[in-house]
Amino acid sequence: MVSETLREVTASLADGQYRIVSTLKEGRLYLAEKAGKRFALKTSDGSAKGLELLKREYELSIGLQHPGLAYVFTYEETSPVGPCLVQEFVDGITLEEWLEHHPGAKERRRIVSELLSATAYLHQKGVIHNDLKPVNILISRSGGALKLIDLGFADSDTFADKALGGTRSYASPELLAGKQPDARSDVYSIGLILRDIFPGRYGHIVRRCLKENPHQRFASAGEVERAWKRRLLPMWLTVAASVAVALACLLYVYIGTQKDLALLKEAESARAEALSAAKAEVDHWYDTEVPAFRQALQEATSPADVYADWTALTNKTYVINQTIPDRLPESARQAFRDYLHECYNETFPALQQEMTNRIAEFQ
Repeated sequence: MVSETLREVTASLADGQYRIVSTLKEGRLYLAEKAGKRFALKTSDGSAKGLELLKREYELSIGLQHPGLAYVFTYEETSPVGPCLVQEFVDGITLEEWLEHHPGAKERRRIVSELLSATAYLHQKGVIHNDLKPVNILISRSGGALKLIDLGFADSDTFADKALGGTRSYASPELLAGKQPDARSDVYSIGLILRDIFPGRYGHIVRRCLKENPHQRFASAGEVERAWKRRLLPMWLTVAASVAVALACLLYVYIGTQKDLALLKEAESARAEALSAAKAEVDHWYDTEVPAFRQALQEATSPADVYADWTALTNKTYVINQTIPDRLPESARQAFRDYLHECYNETFPALQQEMTNRIAEFQ
Protein backbone atom coordinates (compact mmCIF):
# COMPACT_ATOMS: atom_id res chain seq x y z
CA MET A 1 0.00 0.00 0.00
CA VAL A 2 1.06 3.58 -0.65
CA SER A 3 1.72 5.00 2.82
CA GLU A 4 0.94 8.67 2.07
CA THR A 5 -2.02 10.14 0.21
CA LEU A 6 -1.67 9.91 -3.55
CA ARG A 7 -2.19 13.64 -3.85
CA GLU A 8 0.61 14.43 -1.39
CA VAL A 9 3.03 12.01 -3.02
CA THR A 10 2.30 13.24 -6.52
CA ALA A 11 2.74 16.84 -5.41
CA SER A 12 6.10 16.01 -3.87
CA LEU A 13 7.37 14.82 -7.26
CA ALA A 14 7.08 18.25 -8.83
CA ASP A 15 10.42 19.62 -7.60
CA GLY A 16 13.90 18.30 -6.94
CA GLN A 17 15.84 15.35 -8.30
CA TYR A 18 15.67 11.63 -7.72
CA ARG A 19 18.56 10.03 -5.93
CA ILE A 20 19.26 6.55 -7.26
CA VAL A 21 19.77 4.16 -4.35
CA SER A 22 20.29 0.85 -6.16
CA THR A 23 19.56 -1.16 -9.28
CA LEU A 24 16.70 -3.60 -8.75
CA LYS A 25 16.40 -5.56 -11.98
CA GLU A 26 18.44 -5.95 -15.16
CA GLY A 27 19.51 -2.33 -15.24
CA ARG A 28 15.95 -1.22 -16.07
CA LEU A 29 14.41 -0.92 -12.60
CA TYR A 30 15.89 1.34 -9.93
CA LEU A 31 15.20 2.15 -6.32
CA ALA A 32 15.20 5.92 -5.93
CA GLU A 33 14.45 8.52 -3.28
CA LYS A 34 12.89 11.94 -3.65
CA ALA A 35 11.39 14.29 -1.09
CA GLY A 36 12.10 11.70 1.59
CA LYS A 37 10.09 8.99 -0.14
CA ARG A 38 11.10 5.78 -1.94
CA PHE A 39 10.05 4.92 -5.48
CA ALA A 40 10.76 2.37 -8.16
CA LEU A 41 11.86 3.91 -11.47
CA LYS A 42 11.15 1.70 -14.48
CA THR A 43 12.95 2.46 -17.74
CA SER A 44 12.85 0.99 -21.24
CA ASP A 45 15.58 -0.80 -23.17
CA GLY A 46 16.27 2.43 -25.06
CA SER A 47 14.69 1.33 -28.34
CA ALA A 48 11.77 3.08 -29.98
CA LYS A 49 9.60 0.01 -29.35
CA GLY A 50 10.68 -0.14 -25.70
CA LEU A 51 9.83 3.53 -25.19
CA GLU A 52 6.45 2.97 -26.83
CA LEU A 53 5.73 0.07 -24.46
CA LEU A 54 6.77 2.17 -21.47
CA LYS A 55 4.45 5.04 -22.44
CA ARG A 56 1.60 2.62 -23.10
CA GLU A 57 2.14 0.99 -19.70
CA TYR A 58 1.80 4.43 -18.12
CA GLU A 59 -1.40 5.17 -20.05
CA LEU A 60 -2.92 1.89 -18.92
CA SER A 61 -1.70 2.06 -15.33
CA ILE A 62 -2.37 5.67 -14.37
CA GLY A 63 -6.09 5.16 -13.72
CA LEU A 64 -5.78 1.86 -11.87
CA GLN A 65 -6.24 1.69 -8.09
CA HIS A 66 -6.34 -1.73 -6.46
CA PRO A 67 -4.56 -3.06 -3.36
CA GLY A 68 -3.09 -5.87 -5.46
CA LEU A 69 -1.46 -3.58 -8.05
CA ALA A 70 1.71 -1.50 -7.64
CA TYR A 71 0.55 2.13 -7.98
CA VAL A 72 1.99 4.24 -10.83
CA PHE A 73 2.42 7.93 -9.93
CA THR A 74 3.73 9.61 -13.07
CA TYR A 75 5.84 9.42 -16.21
CA GLU A 76 9.15 11.33 -16.23
CA GLU A 77 10.73 12.38 -19.52
CA THR A 78 13.96 13.32 -17.77
CA SER A 79 15.46 11.57 -14.77
CA PRO A 80 18.91 10.28 -13.78
CA VAL A 81 18.07 7.08 -15.68
CA GLY A 82 16.22 8.67 -18.62
CA PRO A 83 12.49 8.38 -19.44
CA CYS A 84 10.83 6.28 -16.78
CA LEU A 85 7.70 5.35 -14.89
CA VAL A 86 7.63 6.46 -11.25
CA GLN A 87 5.79 3.80 -9.32
CA GLU A 88 5.23 2.44 -5.84
CA PHE A 89 8.26 0.61 -4.48
CA VAL A 90 7.32 -2.87 -3.27
CA ASP A 91 9.78 -4.42 -0.84
CA GLY A 92 9.04 -8.05 -1.51
CA ILE A 93 10.03 -11.36 -3.04
CA THR A 94 8.70 -13.08 -6.14
CA LEU A 95 6.01 -15.74 -5.94
CA GLU A 96 8.62 -18.30 -6.97
CA GLU A 97 10.88 -17.31 -4.05
CA TRP A 98 7.91 -17.22 -1.68
CA LEU A 99 6.95 -20.80 -2.58
CA GLU A 100 10.48 -21.95 -1.75
CA HIS A 101 9.69 -21.11 1.90
CA HIS A 102 6.89 -23.74 1.84
CA PRO A 103 3.99 -21.56 3.06
CA GLY A 104 0.94 -23.28 4.52
CA ALA A 105 -2.26 -24.05 2.64
CA LYS A 106 -4.12 -21.14 4.26
CA GLU A 107 -1.52 -18.61 3.10
CA ARG A 108 -1.48 -20.15 -0.38
CA ARG A 109 -5.27 -19.84 -0.63
CA ARG A 110 -5.04 -16.19 0.43
CA ILE A 111 -2.43 -15.46 -2.25
CA VAL A 112 -4.57 -17.15 -4.92
CA SER A 113 -7.56 -15.04 -3.84
CA GLU A 114 -5.52 -11.82 -3.99
CA LEU A 115 -4.10 -12.71 -7.42
CA LEU A 116 -7.57 -13.43 -8.80
CA SER A 117 -8.94 -10.22 -7.28
CA ALA A 118 -6.20 -8.07 -8.87
CA THR A 119 -6.46 -9.75 -12.28
CA ALA A 120 -10.27 -9.64 -12.22
CA TYR A 121 -10.03 -5.89 -11.53
CA LEU A 122 -7.79 -5.48 -14.61
CA HIS A 123 -10.23 -7.42 -16.76
CA GLN A 124 -13.15 -5.34 -15.46
CA LYS A 125 -11.21 -2.27 -16.60
CA GLY A 126 -10.67 -3.83 -20.04
CA VAL A 127 -6.95 -4.44 -19.44
CA ILE A 128 -5.14 -7.68 -20.28
CA HIS A 129 -1.93 -8.20 -18.30
CA ASN A 130 -0.48 -10.34 -21.09
CA ASP A 131 2.57 -11.41 -19.04
CA LEU A 132 1.32 -13.20 -15.92
CA LYS A 133 4.10 -15.29 -14.40
CA PRO A 134 5.64 -15.84 -10.94
CA VAL A 135 8.37 -13.19 -11.35
CA ASN A 136 5.69 -10.55 -11.95
CA ILE A 137 3.93 -11.45 -8.70
CA LEU A 138 5.52 -9.99 -5.57
CA ILE A 139 4.77 -10.91 -1.97
CA SER A 140 5.61 -8.05 0.40
CA ARG A 141 8.06 -8.77 3.19
CA SER A 142 5.88 -6.82 5.61
CA GLY A 143 2.40 -8.30 5.84
CA GLY A 144 2.74 -10.80 2.99
CA ALA A 145 0.35 -8.96 0.67
CA LEU A 146 0.37 -9.76 -3.05
CA LYS A 147 1.34 -7.12 -5.60
CA LEU A 148 0.93 -7.75 -9.32
CA ILE A 149 3.53 -5.78 -11.28
CA ASP A 150 4.82 -5.10 -14.79
CA LEU A 151 2.09 -4.11 -17.23
CA GLY A 152 4.79 -3.57 -19.86
CA PHE A 153 3.17 -6.04 -22.25
CA ALA A 154 -0.41 -5.25 -21.26
CA ASP A 155 -2.97 -3.53 -23.43
CA SER A 156 -6.68 -2.98 -23.76
CA ASP A 157 -8.78 -5.98 -24.68
CA THR A 158 -9.61 -4.37 -28.01
CA PHE A 159 -5.97 -4.17 -29.15
CA ALA A 160 -3.71 -6.49 -27.20
CA ASP A 161 -0.01 -6.67 -28.02
CA LYS A 162 0.99 -10.07 -29.43
CA ALA A 163 4.56 -9.81 -28.14
CA LEU A 164 5.67 -12.34 -25.56
CA GLY A 165 6.69 -11.05 -22.16
CA GLY A 166 9.87 -13.08 -22.03
CA THR A 167 8.71 -16.33 -20.37
CA ARG A 168 7.17 -18.66 -22.93
CA SER A 169 6.32 -21.34 -20.36
CA TYR A 170 3.49 -19.21 -18.91
CA ALA A 171 2.15 -17.92 -22.25
CA SER A 172 -1.15 -19.13 -23.72
CA PRO A 173 -1.19 -21.19 -26.94
CA GLU A 174 -2.74 -18.31 -28.87
CA LEU A 175 -0.06 -15.91 -27.68
CA LEU A 176 2.67 -18.38 -28.67
CA ALA A 177 1.02 -18.69 -32.08
CA GLY A 178 0.97 -14.92 -32.55
CA LYS A 179 -2.82 -14.78 -32.54
CA GLN A 180 -4.92 -11.99 -31.04
CA PRO A 181 -5.16 -12.62 -27.25
CA ASP A 182 -7.91 -11.52 -24.88
CA ALA A 183 -8.69 -11.97 -21.18
CA ARG A 184 -8.77 -15.75 -21.65
CA SER A 185 -5.04 -15.64 -22.40
CA ASP A 186 -4.49 -14.37 -18.84
CA VAL A 187 -6.81 -17.14 -17.62
CA TYR A 188 -4.48 -19.73 -19.17
CA SER A 189 -1.51 -18.22 -17.32
CA ILE A 190 -3.54 -18.20 -14.09
CA GLY A 191 -4.11 -21.94 -14.51
CA LEU A 192 -0.36 -22.56 -14.68
CA ILE A 193 0.30 -20.33 -11.66
CA LEU A 194 -2.48 -22.04 -9.66
CA ARG A 195 -0.86 -25.38 -10.48
CA ASP A 196 2.44 -24.04 -9.13
CA ILE A 197 0.83 -22.87 -5.89
CA PHE A 198 -1.27 -26.01 -5.34
CA PRO A 199 0.33 -28.95 -7.20
CA GLY A 200 -2.20 -31.70 -7.75
CA ARG A 201 -5.15 -29.80 -6.23
CA TYR A 202 -8.18 -27.94 -7.57
CA GLY A 203 -7.86 -29.87 -10.81
CA HIS A 204 -11.35 -28.94 -12.06
CA ILE A 205 -10.42 -25.24 -12.05
CA VAL A 206 -6.91 -25.75 -13.42
CA ARG A 207 -8.09 -28.00 -16.25
CA ARG A 208 -10.68 -25.49 -17.42
CA CYS A 209 -8.13 -22.65 -17.29
CA LEU A 210 -5.71 -24.69 -19.42
CA LYS A 211 -8.10 -25.69 -22.20
CA GLU A 212 -6.37 -25.46 -25.58
CA ASN A 213 -9.44 -23.79 -27.07
CA PRO A 214 -9.88 -20.34 -25.45
CA HIS A 215 -13.67 -20.58 -25.83
CA GLN A 216 -13.69 -23.56 -23.43
CA ARG A 217 -11.87 -21.64 -20.68
CA PHE A 218 -13.29 -19.25 -18.11
CA ALA A 219 -14.09 -16.01 -19.92
CA SER A 220 -12.18 -13.82 -17.46
CA ALA A 221 -10.34 -13.81 -14.14
CA GLY A 222 -13.63 -12.76 -12.54
CA GLU A 223 -15.16 -16.11 -13.56
CA VAL A 224 -12.12 -17.94 -12.18
CA GLU A 225 -12.51 -15.98 -8.95
CA ARG A 226 -16.14 -17.03 -8.61
CA ALA A 227 -15.22 -20.68 -9.29
CA TRP A 228 -12.46 -20.41 -6.68
CA LYS A 229 -14.94 -19.18 -4.07
CA ARG A 230 -17.26 -22.11 -4.90
CA ARG A 231 -14.47 -24.71 -4.89
CA LEU A 232 -15.64 -26.39 -1.67
CA LEU A 233 -19.19 -26.92 -2.90
CA PRO A 234 -18.70 -30.43 -4.41
CA MET A 235 -17.15 -31.67 -1.17
CA TRP A 236 -20.04 -30.31 0.88
CA LEU A 237 -22.56 -31.88 -1.50
CA THR A 238 -20.87 -35.23 -0.93
CA VAL A 239 -21.01 -34.72 2.83
CA ALA A 240 -24.67 -33.74 2.64
CA ALA A 241 -25.46 -36.83 0.54
CA SER A 242 -23.63 -39.06 3.03
CA VAL A 243 -25.54 -37.52 5.92
CA ALA A 244 -28.81 -38.02 4.07
CA VAL A 245 -28.04 -41.70 3.43
CA ALA A 246 -27.07 -42.21 7.07
CA LEU A 247 -30.28 -40.59 8.29
CA ALA A 248 -32.34 -42.70 5.90
CA CYS A 249 -30.73 -45.85 7.24
CA LEU A 250 -31.39 -44.81 10.82
CA LEU A 251 -35.01 -44.04 10.05
CA TYR A 252 -35.45 -47.37 8.27
CA VAL A 253 -33.98 -49.36 11.16
CA TYR A 254 -35.70 -47.54 13.99
CA ILE A 255 -38.94 -46.44 12.33
CA GLY A 256 -42.01 -46.94 14.47
CA THR A 257 -40.30 -46.46 17.82
CA GLN A 258 -41.34 -43.35 19.65
CA LYS A 259 -38.04 -43.25 21.47
CA ASP A 260 -36.00 -42.93 18.31
CA LEU A 261 -38.39 -40.41 16.80
CA ALA A 262 -37.93 -38.33 19.92
CA LEU A 263 -34.15 -38.61 19.54
CA LEU A 264 -34.35 -37.45 15.94
CA LYS A 265 -36.49 -34.48 16.92
CA GLU A 266 -34.06 -33.63 19.69
CA ALA A 267 -31.11 -33.80 17.26
CA GLU A 268 -32.93 -31.59 14.75
CA SER A 269 -33.77 -29.11 17.48
CA ALA A 270 -30.13 -29.03 18.62
CA ARG A 271 -29.05 -28.56 15.01
CA ALA A 272 -31.47 -25.66 14.53
CA GLU A 273 -30.38 -24.02 17.78
CA ALA A 274 -26.68 -24.35 16.93
CA LEU A 275 -27.26 -22.95 13.43
CA SER A 276 -29.33 -20.07 14.81
CA ALA A 277 -26.61 -19.22 17.35
CA ALA A 278 -23.91 -19.30 14.67
CA LYS A 279 -25.95 -17.02 12.40
CA ALA A 280 -26.52 -14.64 15.31
CA GLU A 281 -22.75 -14.33 15.78
CA VAL A 282 -22.36 -13.46 12.09
CA ASP A 283 -25.19 -10.92 12.31
CA HIS A 284 -23.54 -9.33 15.33
CA TRP A 285 -20.24 -9.11 13.46
CA TYR A 286 -21.85 -7.37 10.48
CA ASP A 287 -23.89 -5.09 12.76
CA THR A 288 -20.64 -4.03 14.49
CA GLU A 289 -17.99 -4.00 11.74
CA VAL A 290 -19.96 -2.51 8.82
CA PRO A 291 -21.02 0.67 10.70
CA ALA A 292 -17.46 0.96 12.04
CA PHE A 293 -16.09 0.75 8.50
CA ARG A 294 -18.52 3.37 7.25
CA GLN A 295 -17.55 5.65 10.13
CA ALA A 296 -13.87 5.10 9.30
CA LEU A 297 -14.58 6.04 5.67
CA GLN A 298 -16.02 9.35 6.76
CA GLU A 299 -13.04 10.03 9.04
CA ALA A 300 -10.43 9.01 6.45
CA THR A 301 -8.11 11.80 5.36
CA SER A 302 -6.51 10.09 2.38
CA PRO A 303 -6.95 7.25 -0.12
CA ALA A 304 -4.29 5.39 1.86
CA ASP A 305 -6.53 5.52 4.93
CA VAL A 306 -9.45 4.25 2.84
CA TYR A 307 -7.36 1.38 1.45
CA ALA A 308 -6.13 0.50 4.94
CA ASP A 309 -9.70 0.46 6.31
CA TRP A 310 -10.89 -1.64 3.35
CA THR A 311 -8.00 -4.10 3.71
CA ALA A 312 -8.65 -4.46 7.43
CA LEU A 313 -12.35 -5.12 6.81
CA THR A 314 -11.74 -7.66 4.03
CA ASN A 315 -9.11 -9.46 6.10
CA LYS A 316 -11.57 -9.75 9.00
CA THR A 317 -14.27 -10.92 6.60
CA TYR A 318 -11.95 -13.58 5.19
CA VAL A 319 -11.45 -14.96 8.71
CA ILE A 320 -15.20 -14.92 9.39
CA ASN A 321 -15.97 -16.67 6.09
CA GLN A 322 -13.38 -19.38 6.73
CA THR A 323 -14.40 -20.10 10.35
CA ILE A 324 -16.97 -22.78 11.05
CA PRO A 325 -17.86 -23.07 14.77
CA ASP A 326 -16.74 -26.43 16.18
CA ARG A 327 -20.06 -26.86 17.96
CA LEU A 328 -21.98 -26.71 14.67
CA PRO A 329 -23.21 -30.19 13.60
CA GLU A 330 -21.93 -31.52 10.29
CA SER A 331 -25.45 -31.47 8.84
CA ALA A 332 -25.75 -27.72 9.47
CA ARG A 333 -22.40 -26.57 8.12
CA GLN A 334 -23.42 -26.20 4.48
CA ALA A 335 -26.43 -24.11 5.51
CA PHE A 336 -24.09 -21.93 7.56
CA ARG A 337 -21.71 -21.49 4.58
CA ASP A 338 -24.68 -20.51 2.42
CA TYR A 339 -25.64 -17.92 5.02
CA LEU A 340 -22.12 -16.47 5.08
CA HIS A 341 -22.18 -16.22 1.29
CA GLU A 342 -25.61 -14.55 1.35
CA CYS A 343 -24.48 -11.95 3.94
CA TYR A 344 -21.37 -11.16 1.93
CA ASN A 345 -23.25 -10.70 -1.36
CA GLU A 346 -25.87 -8.48 0.27
CA THR A 347 -23.34 -6.20 1.94
CA PHE A 348 -19.97 -5.98 0.22
CA PRO A 349 -20.85 -4.74 -3.31
CA ALA A 350 -22.39 -1.64 -1.72
CA LEU A 351 -19.42 -1.19 0.64
CA GLN A 352 -16.97 -1.48 -2.26
CA GLN A 353 -18.89 1.21 -4.14
CA GLU A 354 -18.80 3.44 -1.06
CA MET A 355 -15.03 2.92 -0.85
CA THR A 356 -14.62 3.82 -4.55
CA ASN A 357 -16.76 6.94 -4.14
CA ARG A 358 -14.78 8.01 -1.08
CA ILE A 359 -11.46 7.65 -2.93
CA ALA A 360 -12.85 9.73 -5.78
CA GLU A 361 -13.51 12.58 -3.33
CA PHE A 362 -9.75 12.97 -2.78
CA GLN A 363 -8.98 13.43 -6.45
